[in-house]
Amino acid sequence: MNKFIKHLITSVIGLMGLAVSYTLTAASIEASGQAIIYNNDIEDARYRATEQAIKQAVLQSSATLMSNDSLNNGELNSSMHLQASGYAESTEILSETISDNILRIRISTDVTDDMQCRNGATNLYRKSVGITGFALQVPQQANLGALHNITRGFPKSLTDEINRQGYLHALAATNTIIYPDLINAPTSTNVDGSLTDVARIGEDLGVQYVISGVIRDIDELSPQHPDQDTPLNSLLKWANKETNARTMMLDIYIYDGFSGALLFEAGYQESGDWTLPRNKKVGFGSSLFWKTNYGNIVQQILWQASLDASEKLRCQPFVANIFRTEGNKIHLNAGSLAGIKTGDKFNVYRRYEIFDQLQNAQTQLNNANINVTITQVQPNFAIGELAVDARILNVQQQDVVIAW
Repeated sequence: MNKFIKHLITSVIGLMGLAVSYTLTAASIEASGQAIIYNNDIEDARYRATEQAIKQAVLQSSATLMSNDSLNNGELNSSMHLQASGYAESTEILSETISDNILRIRISTDVTDDMQCRNGATNLYRKSVGITGFALQVPQQANLGALHNITRGFPKSLTDEINRQGYLHALAATNTIIYPDLINAPTSTNVDGSLTDVARIGEDLGVQYVISGVIRDIDELSPQHPDQDTPLNSLLKWANKETNARTMMLDIYIYDGFSGALLFEAGYQESGDWTLPRNKKVGFGSSLFWKTNYGNIVQQILWQASLDASEKLRCQPFVANIFRTEGNKIHLNAGSLAGIKTGDKFNVYRRYEIFDQLQNAQTQLNNANINVTITQVQPNFAIGELAVDARILNVQQQDVVIAW
């Protein structure tokens, strides 16, 4: 079945070096999507899976056309990096499968160039995120299946899924739980809702964003005490049309790692069948866990959450710390893994600490109107050159560079 969906996405063409004109035409992109089937409504699941696939196509095609030209001994050397994005339209479903009540599709969609981010952001660098532990609001619910490791296992799986998709660079910090009050999370004592621990975690990990969360509910929809798990009760359960469904409900929060400000939050709630014996010690993330219908549902949430995080951060500016200055050279804590290349240019911002009316420290970044050009790139850091000595410009460690 074909569906024709128009979905607005980003487009930007950046030219570096010689000014060259290029025309971008529609490009066909293939992407995948999946959705849980509710009440046997295939059409609804197909629509949601197609929307998810289009979102992935947006991320796949988001890019810039960069031309870098240099003159060496009278010869013009050109290097070009093509990335493009725009409208996704004329979407066609190539394949469709159903397994464990999950519909999976693969689509082909035409992408043409158009404006992308309303805030003018055009950078396509791979932003870094640190993922903390996810506290379980009701720890006793982990007894069924011995899922006590879910507080570290779920965020570790989320880290792996984000890195598998490749749009962000995620680091696991699952030993850290940042919410002292789970019921009211992410509210804190700060008026603006920021958490001072988030800024510290971001600085310790050297990441631009921090993702945290709270697992609200993993209980059975029709809970029974283990002593009640008898053949007679099983028969009554079947007669009353009770299910073996188990809930997975969680909230995810995305913070700016420099200021600790809450940028986005999202909630996810699904349910899947848990048919294993009540005394079976499964553990979250085990091979047996992923083979269950409930495990498949959790995998669907991981897929959706990682895609949402990438989409939410797509139009945010790219920020990297300056961790060393030497003459007119500065060292950044991001390199080729983030997509930085020789010749890239960034704006320098000075970092200031200010205090609000409650004397809570806040981070402020001010544009120093200074440009830096990248001259050397390593996997985890890069070196850039300023026009003059960093001391003359008062560029210091812990200042940052930003690309919009």
